[in-house]
Order: sequence, then structure tokens, then C-alpha cells
Amino acid sequence: MNERYKYFKSNWNSTLTDRYFVIEFISSIFILVCTMMIFSKFTAFVEMRKGIQFNDPLLDTFKAINLTKSIFAMIYGGIFLALASLLSSPYKLMILFEAYALMVLVRILTLFILPLAPPVGMIFLQDPFVEFFGTSKTIDNNLFFSGHTATIFLLFLSVPKKLKWTFLIITFFVATSVLLQKVHYTVDVIIAPCISFISYYLILKLFRYRYKIENYELEFKSF
Repeated sequence: MNERYKYFKSNWNSTLTDRYFVIEFISSIFILVCTMMIFSKFTAFVEMRKGIQFNDPLLDTFKAINLTKSIFAMIYGGIFLALASLLSSPYKLMILFEAYALMVLVRILTLFILPLAPPVGMIFLQDPFVEFFGTSKTIDNNLFFSGHTATIFLLFLSVPKKLKWTFLIITFFVATSVLLQKVHYTVDVIIAPCISFISYYLILKLFRYRYKIENYELEFKSF
């Protein structure tokens, strides 16, 4: 425990001496909060629109299964585990915040461009986080792309190597579960990791350019 604290303190002391980093880190949190507030307002607009419903060959082969509790246990457990593993890596934490904000902005754009109605036979996924921060109690037109799958895959890209397999399994579980519950169309789930990867890659490229660090993982290795 003492060694872990020393590692944590050393990493943060090293970065907090960089005024540019401090400003950007605080700004990244502010931007993330603002983005989530905008998204919560946007969901109300999404729910007022009549979306397009189409037949999904995969979803047509089975009846929906309610996996709500398991899905959110995995999602919020994964978020807690990821943040705990990144607390000692300020750069990685900032990259995650910025990548997530970018991913949410892309999702706002895709939801605006492609309004979809829920698949036939969907079992409503009651998200406690969305209900707390959102303006709508029943959000079911929030489809393209799967935000839950995208979030977990983004965490997979961000966490230390020792946790990669764990988050890959969680990603597969969440992606499969939202399909089994018919919360999303197959295309929503397939596209989600792609958007996460692009968001993470762009933020990482910008980070390396700004800080002149070719491989940021060499700067702060995971404890």
C-alpha cells in the first residue's frame, strides 16, 4: 500500500508541475461535464421524434431476455475498476475524459442524423445514470450507436495491459446482452467499438503532438 501511494504521489507531482497540463486536465473535466449535460437535454429531443424501425435478421431469431441488472452491474463495475486503475496515471485519465467527451459528441451527431425506433420486442433498459441526469424517464429512441458498448470498449482501450482481457470480456458481455434484450439493433452494437477506437485514437494523436511524447505509456507505467 505504501509503494502504491508513493507511485500515485510521484506521478501526480510530476504532472502538476506542468501548468499546461493542469489547465488542460481541469478543462477536460469541464468539457466532459458540459458534454454530458448537453447530451441529457438532447435525449429529450430524441424521444420526441418518430424514428425508423426496421427488421433485424439476427434479432428476429429469438425472444428478448431481460438482462438489465447484469448489464449495469458489468457497466458500472467496469467504470469503477477502470477509474481506480487509472488514478495513478494522470495523462491516461485525461485522455480518457477527452476521448469520452468526443465519443458522446459523435453520438449526438449520429442520433440526430439517423433517428431510429426501438426494435420489435425490446425490453426497456432502465439506466439509473441516464434517468438521474436526463430529462426523460423512458429513453428508448437513443439507439445509434450503442453508448453502453462504446463506453466499455473505450475503457478497454484506456486501462493497463493487465486489465485488457477483463474489459474485453466485459465488452463482449455488454454487447451480447443489449442484443439479447433487443435494446439495440445489431448495427448499433457493431459500430459502437469503431467510434470508440476512432475517438481514442484521435485524442491520443493530439496528445502525443501537444506533449511531444511518442509513447505516453513509457512515462507512467501501470503499478
